[in-house]
Amino acid sequence: MPDDAGAQVAIARLGRPHGLRGGITAHADGPTLGSLVPGECVTVRVGGGDRTLVVGERRGEGPKAILVFAGIATREDAAALSGGTVMVAPDRLPPPEGPDTFYVRDLIGFEVRCSGTVVGTVRDVLPGTANDCLVVAGDGGEILLPFTRDAVVQVDEAAACLILREGLL
Repeated sequence: MPDDAGAQVAIARLGRPHGLRGGITAHADGPTLGSLVPGECVTVRVGGGDRTLVVGERRGEGPKAILVFAGIATREDAAALSGGTVMVAPDRLPPPEGPDTFYVRDLIGFEVRCSGTVVGTVRDVLPGTANDCLVVAGDGGEILLPFTRDAVVQVDEAAACLILREGLL
């Protein structure tokens, strides 16, 4: 596990304690939570601090699982982790499912162009019900752009650039 927790990526959010012996619900942010195995180290970011914990047990495969960490033995211990984020090294993530699938962290910092003009840089990606939304920071402030095939016609990973449909803006 890398020493720099800032270089890690979130894979789940911790919810409420489960049972009396230190279990806690975990809500997945992707497929990685379902592949955690006992003995694996993770970082739990909670209350502004990071804790390195060892997975003792994982029950469940889907978007919600129950985790038990070594050294977290009571409901009260688990409650102290509620609201935390489970993080792992980026190389722990599976590769994207297809050529049109991207991890949000891979798009941050991409330059955005429309009609040959630089619009700005991707600062964040907001998840949405119908589609994600790009937060683009430019000279005129921030703008929100839909991350759809209609709006973003090309993702040039080599140039770290997103090309918008002509005349979109």
